[in-house]
Amino acid sequence: MSARDEILAHVRGAVAHRVAAPAPFEPARRRADFATFAAQLAAAGGAPIGPLAAADAGARVAELCRVWAPEGRVLASDAALLCLGSAGPWRPIPADAAPHALADVSVAILCGALGVAENGAVGLDGREARPRALAVLCERLVLLLETRRLVPELHAAFAQLPEGALAQPHFTFVAGPSKTADIEGELVLGAHGARELVVVGIDD
Repeated sequence: MSARDEILAHVRGAVAHRVAAPAPFEPARRRADFATFAAQLAAAGGAPIGPLAAADAGARVAELCRVWAPEGRVLASDAALLCLGSAGPWRPIPADAAPHALADVSVAILCGALGVAENGAVGLDGREARPRALAVLCERLVLLLETRRLVPELHAAFAQLPEGALAQPHFTFVAGPSKTADIEGELVLGAHGARELVVVGIDD
């Protein structure tokens, strides 16, 4: 017996009692509602809107863009364009957009893959949030979220990730706008990313 095995044998022999390993964790199966999600999002500094019918979402987002960026640059993902239509002030995200070319984006509009009711976070699939820098460099971020994609907590979120999501370079959870706080507890929103985050709940 090696010295290592001898030491481990003494350690095992010193254990007074054995505890069974915990059973595999089962994600919550309860339904998640938009009101709970909205309350947590607001606590994180974000602004919930809705839920709205899909037909009304385009007009509401267009109104936000007119207030935020009357002359600014507004970009929307392909999935967001399908939801909102092409009549608003938004334009498609250039296919070959480099991060440096996104520094002047006033509003970015993306679709969330899922929403987490316990903390107000929205999951962004790497295939949707492309390039990844857009959600960080824009002044304001609008996320469209179908209410049927709400889950109660993060365990359920990981259990229900879109197929192929983990094969992408990233899957990002966004909980409120960019923020930071100093040692005195002063919270500053928009410190190093989007100044405002709006999540528009859409009932299909």
